[in-house]
Order: sequence, then C-alpha cells, then structure tokens
Amino acid sequence: MISLKTTLLLSTLIISASTMAMDKTAAGAVAGAAIGAVAGKDVKSTVGGAVVGAGTGAMFKNGDKGKAARKGGAVGAVVGAGAAAVTGNSVLKGAAVGAGSGALIGEATH
Repeated sequence: MISLKTTLLLSTLIISASTMAMDKTAAGAVAGAAIGAVAGKDVKSTVGGAVVGAGTGAMFKNGDKGKAARKGGAVGAVVGAGAAAVTGNSVLKGAAVGAGSGALIGEATH
C-alpha cells in the first residue's frame, strides 16, 4: 500500500509538471483526482477529488470566467452543505463538492 501511494504521489508530480501548459480547470481536475486516489479507497474519492480540483482551478482563472466560477462556487458550497446536512452526510465534504460543481457550472454557463 505504501508503494502504491508513493507511485501515485510521484505520478502526480510528473503530471503537475506537464499541467503548466494545461488549462487551470483541467490541471485542477488532474491534481484533485490524484489526491483523491491517494487519500481515498475507491473510485468515488477519485471522482470527488477531480470535481473539487477542477472547480478550484476554475475559480483561479482571471477575468469573467473566473468571476463566474467563483460566484457559482459560492452558491454550490451553500447548496452542497445544505444537502449534506439534510441527508446526514459530512457538511464539509458536501460544501467542497458543491463548490467544485458550482464553479464548473458557473464557468460553463458564462
């Protein structure tokens, strides 16, 4: 298990070097997926990490797309936290995934 995590960490570093040419949203998705894979135990963790990473990358964009992503992320965080609280899940995790999803939607609709 330790060698798997080490391999994933090194892969993340190699990929992050090549993400300099990538869009911030795509780079965030790749980094988030790698971190989710290392931290979690299943595919759901990887997908959740990719969503949060892509949303974070979108929020760091400059200009109108970044502004729209930040607004969408704020709304998504509130909705995600509320949905998680109602269903009895982790509010912080719900807010993070909601913010990532909202940022992606905000960027895409702009």
